[in-house]
Formats: sequence, C-alpha cells, structure tokens
Amino acid sequence: MIEPVSARVLTPEWAPAVIPAPYDSLTPAEHAQHLADNPDSFAHVAGLPADSFGHPSEHRQHATRSTQALDRLIGLGAFGDTREPRLYVQRVEADGHAQHALLGGVRLASHELRPHEDTQPGRVHGLAVHFTEVGRMSSPVVVTAPRLSVVSEVIEATLDAAVSTTPPEPLLDTKTADGARVTLWPALVPGGEGASVGLDGPLYIVDGHHRVAAARQAGFSHVLVACAPTDELHLGSFDRELSELDMMPRRVVELMRRRCDITEVPDAAAARPAEPGWIGMGVADHWFRMRRLDTVPSEDASPILNPATLLDAAFVHDFVLGEIFGVTSVSDPRVSFRPTTVAAVGGPVTIMLAPVPLGSVFEVADYGGVMPPKTTYFLPKARSGLLLVRC
Repeated sequence: MIEPVSARVLTPEWAPAVIPAPYDSLTPAEHAQHLADNPDSFAHVAGLPADSFGHPSEHRQHATRSTQALDRLIGLGAFGDTREPRLYVQRVEADGHAQHALLGGVRLASHELRPHEDTQPGRVHGLAVHFTEVGRMSSPVVVTAPRLSVVSEVIEATLDAAVSTTPPEPLLDTKTADGARVTLWPALVPGGEGASVGLDGPLYIVDGHHRVAAARQAGFSHVLVACAPTDELHLGSFDRELSELDMMPRRVVELMRRRCDITEVPDAAAARPAEPGWIGMGVADHWFRMRRLDTVPSEDASPILNPATLLDAAFVHDFVLGEIFGVTSVSDPRVSFRPTTVAAVGGPVTIMLAPVPLGSVFEVADYGGVMPPKTTYFLPKARSGLLLVRC
C-alpha cells in the first residue's frame, strides 16, 4: 500500500536554486564545485558525499551540517508549511526521457521492498546517522512492479485533470539547474485526497537500496517512494574506467580472447554494445567489440543457478576487473563508474556494457540474488528537495 504523506512542499520561486542534479551524474570534484557555487542547493542537505562513506567518524559531522543547511532553507521560506497527508504525482523530464511516478509512503513493516543490489555498510551507516539527525526524507526510493494498473490509473487521472479546460495548477513546474524539468501535482485518488493506493505483491527497488537499509537502521516506520510504472522506466548503464594499465594492450586482448570473440572497431561509438552478451572495451586508444562465449549455461550447470551470475556485469566484475586487472573492490581507487549520460573523461581502459533488461532485475530480485555494483542505471533520476517528509 502506498499511503499519503504529510509533507512540506518546495515553493516554486525557490525550486530552480534548490533542486540539484543527481549526485551520481557528478564527479567528486564537480560535486564540490556545485556546493561552492550553489549555497541554496539541496545537495547541502541530501546526505553523505559518496566519496566519504567509508569514514564513520565523519558521519555525525555531515549529519549536523545537513541539519543546519535544511534549517537554513526552511528559515528562508524555501519550503511551505506542512500539508495534510496526501499522495502526489511527479513528472521528471531529462536525458531525452519523461517519467511519471506516484509519490507517497510505504511502511517498512508491512510491505516488501525487494532489492536486487547489495549495499555498502559504511554508506548505510552514514545515511542512517543522517536520517536520525535530520528526521526527514526528501530523496524518494524509486520502486516499480510488473503490475501497477492502479498506480497508472491514478497518474492518468491526475494528468487528464491537468489538461482539462480548468486544470488545477501544479504545485511545481520548474527547470532545474542541470536542465531537467520537474512538475508536481496533488494526486487525484479514488476515495479522496487522503486515501491510500492498494497494491498486490512486492515492490521492486529501482533506485535507493542504501536509503531503504538506512531507514530501517534509523528506525523509520516508512520510506518516501516514487512508484513508476514499468513502461516509463528507461534503462541505461555505467561505464567502468580504469586509471592504470600495467600490462601491454595486446596482452589484455589475448586474455579477453579466452572468453570472447573480439573485433577491433574504429571508435567508442562503434564499440558501444546494444544488447546483453556484448561488451565494448577501449584499451590505450584502441576500441573493440566483444561477444561473450559463455552466455548460455552448460548442461551440467545447477538447475537453481543464481541469475545474477549470468549478467555481463558479473562477467566484467569477476573476470575482466578481478582476474585481468586485479580490481576486486568497488572502492578500489583505480576504478570509477560513469553513467553513459555523462561525458567520458578518458583513461587507459574503458569497459562498456549494454543496459540490463528489466526482466532480469525482477528475476534476480525474486531469486534473492545480488547484482554486482553499478549494474543498473535507471533514468530520468528522481530529484531531491521537492518534498520534506517525516518518517
């Protein structure tokens, strides 16, 4: 069940200055520059910087600064008074896509939020300290499910009313600093504005695994979610970039030939894979398209095979990064992960994957498996700073 939330809503005049770009679309240096250039950005509130999640001694300091930044924005009038509980519909237009979602609360004790990715304990602890100190959520956990007809009906009814002859004014309709457009309406729900929306079966976490784990650790009763129908979820991917190459490029190709058919291509665009089973790689200014030879399980494989082990990301994580380059941890400083919507910075090695099919996300989650880090990237990304909800 998605329940109404009592929230402060960002005021329209403050929206362009407050709503930040998604944190994983910025490098650490760009994030630091954004904070310096934008004193009113909600990025000052949103939580622990990604590059410091491994230092628990800093968590309380970050949480205190977050609270001070939020109190400042509230004091300046960036957020209105707390509204009566209700659901909201949001539209985010960015990266050439538009996505609608129903915003509300999901109780952690009574509705299953099914994960497909692992979490890093240090980051979970840092966010839990942040939640405990701030006492609110603003960055929604994005969720979906194969059957969400009731959610789609609420979204459609709200949008139909918005284009009627006497449409209700949206609470927000703004361009953000990074060029996205965000629109927010009060949802039109059968049963009235304080009604909930019932759901059958679990919800699948699309984005926000760490927030869910941290909310549980902080003792929150529920989490803020953005429930998006599957037909509006657009899947992208992350490129892996290595900052060091300690062997000859031809040796890398030789090792890859043990597990792939390889064709050299003229540039990165030609190497970009369009479907699972293919991998693109750049090695010292040479580009290759590679087709995996092990995508079909052997006849003697276990009939209860973890579907996560068949993913291209698992192949890259275990064989390419692990065996060839000796990178066994996501926190290894030699490797960085960049969404394909962000321009490449270049480096000795680039590894490119095709987006994971949504069906694989459901399959892994239903199995109880865990995908390697940075396997999925859904866009447009949900934005922070629209609502403040006590959980």
